[in-house]
Parts: sequence; structure tokens; C-alpha cells
Amino acid sequence: MRTNIFMLLLLALMPHALMSLKQRDLETVYQWRQLVFGFPTENDRRLALANGNLVPGNAVPIDVAPHRKSRVFVTIPRFQTGIPYSLALVSDQRDVNGPILQPYPSYEWNNAHGTDCDKITSAFRVAITACNQMFVIDSGNIGGYQHCPPQLLVFDLNTDTLIQRYRFDSDLYLSDGSLFITPIVVVQDPPPKGSCQRLHVYIADVNNHGLVIYDSKLNTAWRVENKFMYPDPDHGTHTIAGDTFTLMDGIFGLATDGRQLYFHPLASLSEYAVPLSVLNNRTNFLNGVAVREDQFRLVGRRSSQCAAQAMDSYKNLYCVTFNPITLTRWSSTKPYDVKHENRMSADPHLLEFVSGMKVFRGSSGKEELWMMSNRYQKVATGTLSDGEINYRVVRRVLDDVQHPPSTHQDLSSGLIFT
Repeated sequence: MRTNIFMLLLLALMPHALMSLKQRDLETVYQWRQLVFGFPTENDRRLALANGNLVPGNAVPIDVAPHRKSRVFVTIPRFQTGIPYSLALVSDQRDVNGPILQPYPSYEWNNAHGTDCDKITSAFRVAITACNQMFVIDSGNIGGYQHCPPQLLVFDLNTDTLIQRYRFDSDLYLSDGSLFITPIVVVQDPPPKGSCQRLHVYIADVNNHGLVIYDSKLNTAWRVENKFMYPDPDHGTHTIAGDTFTLMDGIFGLATDGRQLYFHPLASLSEYAVPLSVLNNRTNFLNGVAVREDQFRLVGRRSSQCAAQAMDSYKNLYCVTFNPITLTRWSSTKPYDVKHENRMSADPHLLEFVSGMKVFRGSSGKEELWMMSNRYQKVATGTLSDGEINYRVVRRVLDDVQHPPSTHQDLSSGLIFT
């Protein structure tokens, strides 16, 4: 009896704890056995089949980005040929294999396949800002060959038109070694008061182990390197849902709280951080890309490798660990270690390899976590079957775990309720 009274008093003093007891479920928004590509005309489809630009089994979706107009974007990088377009919208039409994709902003923007560098060669990931703009990282790479310089494309989502293009200079990447994959955008003058004219974009070069920073005010970019951006050979072998493969990817997942850039290599258990103020000062790196080492720090280590990550407005960092497959949440006000790695209720069959992750404020005003799960472990081991669901877009409302860092004390990691 005394124990029950103590528990009631404890919960009364910590009202947020009651909310944390009821976990939100994952919702499957879309799923595919294999991707289904729509075309402007049937003739376009026939031509793509005839010239080898449509091989549905070759397409692996990497990123997802919801938009406030109830649109959902996905990227399909051209890891190999046979992909008719690399940036797409999910349509309301359906096929036996899943929802039908449509090219964005048009088929003509996507069908040059590296022969026209003014088009989209291989869109890797995107970032949508409060300015209603979508920033697209086009790696310029098809099947490991650098057809075009990597570029940053900015589309106005009100008009679906290109409003800015920045091609990265050759001294910022290696044509036979770099791969630009992940953009994070920080807007210094956001709406409603700002005009969205001052921003920085942080881009991970996963293969050449570096970070490229683009400054819109200067309309220029520079490169930063650090030992923490390299893969850890002890953690380059990954096991997901019983499948084991080796992938020695360097800097991969990026997230920010507006003051620090958090990052980790794929082949690593460690999370690192560096102040944005250091990265944003170009003069810090005029005499070398691997300087200011004292400003880079180890935040901590997680229980397993993870791929994409995202941070919400309450400074919770999310990722999905590989082994076991677990959706985790870490508060930046706590030590980054296994003890403070809060495991959120989630069906591991819906997550597996999560290559894209975004925090999005939905129409209800609540923040949601959107994830692209692509079962990359099956791709890597050659065991992918089009008789199974291979690709999913899932989301989870976050209001049950979002509380102001200064007042919230999370009971869920310290108490057991039965």
C-alpha cells in the first residue's frame, strides 16, 4: 500500500511521466515490393524500357521528405543504371507493387542520365525549410562514375521552379572518390519576420570523409575535415535482421540543434559534435581543411551503428540502431551513452535499414518523425525478393516524448510498469 501511495505522489510531481507511459505507434504511410515509376506518356515508358533506363529492380529509395501541401518527396539515387528519374513525388495512384511515383519537378529534369549537367543526375537527399524551399543534393554520380560536378539545387515549392543552383568547385571534392549525400540547412532569418536570405547548408561527403559548408550570403562553399569523420574499422561490419554485410562509410548522419552540428560515420558507434559558429567562419579553414581540431568533440557512444538521424525542436536526437533494430531517442541535455539511450516502442519489421529521416510539423501542429526504410541489408547481400515488402515510408507522432529539457524528467527509462 505504501509503495502505491509513493508511486502516485511521484507521478503527481512529474505530470509528463503519465504521458510517456502511452507510446505512439508507427504508421506505415507507403510501402512497395519494388518501386513503381509513372511516366508522362506510354511512349516515354516504352523508350525507357528499350534503352535500359527503366529496370525497376535496380531502384532503391534513400530519402523521404514530407511537405505541408500534403506532398511526399522521395529520392532514388542512381547507384546503377535503369532508374528513369532520381527525384520523385508519391502519387495517389497505386500498382500491385505499391504507390506510383511521378518525376519532380518534371520528367525532362530527370531523364538526361548524366549527359546534361543542367538537369538532375542523381539526387541523394533533400531538406525542406520553413521558407517553403527544397534543397536537393545532386551527387552527379551514376554507378560510381562522376558524370557531373555535384550541385546544390533549390526549388521554390510554391511554384515548383528552380530558384538557385550552386555547382561545387573541383577543389571541394574528388571526382573518383567523393560522394555528397546528406544536406542539413540552417536558416538565420526564417519567417515570419525573416526573408530567408541568410542560410548555411552542411553537406556530408561520405566517401572522402569530409563536410562541405555552403554560405548563401557569400554564395560560396568550403571544405572541413576531421578524424571523427572517418569510419571505424572495428564497426564496418553490420548485422540487420540476421543479414550481415560490410560497409565502411564515413560521415553519414547529420543533425543540428541550431548551435551544434551533430554527426556520425555509418561505420561507428560514436556521435560527435562541432559548434556551427566554427564551421560557419570560413576564415578558420583558409589555411587548411583539417584545422580547429580542438572544437570537435566526442559526444558519446550508442549501443549499435545507425544510419540517418534527425533532431526535433526539443533537442531530442533520433536514430534507428541496427542490432537490435530499435528506434532510439536521446536528449541532448543528458550524457550520450547506452544508459540514456531511450528505446521507443516500434515494430522492427517496419524499420530495418532507415536511410532517410526527417522531423516534420504536420497539419495538427504536432511534430512527426518520418523515416524511409529500404532493407539495404538485403540489397547488399543480394537476397532482395520482389515478393516481399522491401521499402516503407513510416511516421510517428512525437508529442508523447517531447517535453521542455529544463523541466522534463523521463521516468520511462528508470521505472518499470506492468
